[in-house]
Amino acid sequence: MSDDVVSELIIEFKTIVWERLLTRSTLEVLLLFLAVYLGWDAYALVYPYVGRWSINVLPWFLKLPMTSYHFEYSLVSWTVSHRLIHALLRKVYSLGFSGEILLAFSYLLLRSPRDARLLVKRYAVAMLVLAFSFITFHVYAPHVVYRLPERYAPGDWTARPEFVLPSPHNTLATVSFVTLLERGGKGALPLLIFIALIPPATVLLGEHWVWDAVTGILIGFLVSRYVR
Repeated sequence: MSDDVVSELIIEFKTIVWERLLTRSTLEVLLLFLAVYLGWDAYALVYPYVGRWSINVLPWFLKLPMTSYHFEYSLVSWTVSHRLIHALLRKVYSLGFSGEILLAFSYLLLRSPRDARLLVKRYAVAMLVLAFSFITFHVYAPHVVYRLPERYAPGDWTARPEFVLPSPHNTLATVSFVTLLERGGKGALPLLIFIALIPPATVLLGEHWVWDAVTGILIGFLVSRYVR
């Protein structure tokens, strides 16, 4: 294939993308997405003030099974000892929250603004559930509670140490997964595989407890089931 043909294909692809992005319905959905996404950032910014009455339920939480130091240390040490798995899961986790949201939304926006709007509505409801949860109660992540054999980057202002149970990563990943499964078609398969790795990454790296992942997945499924 000559360079001229490749250049023509690239130009045609860009033209198709821009034509789809510049429609009124697409721009409306894009603005709605930005409002929801930035709304979560705003919530994280003001959480130190609105979340000051949140109850720390960690002492009761640690009485549950699969919360002991031995259990968490075993999970993380197994992950770290398998270098390829560890590198893959660390990359998945680092991309997990914002990455999967942006990728899933962008894919559906180009495919169908209507489906992208549904995804944004589900994100909004899921974030409201998370916001209410963290204002009411909180726990801290395994790597905060225990000394684990893994290096952890310091959290930024969008990832408060109280944002653990339910897991925001797993809640929104489940919303993305279900919506792509329903509306994404065969082209969504690579995204589905990536998103499916987020729950094990959060647990095996000690970023979240098993119960964080379970409750996050449950909330994500319920939101996707009832928001239509």
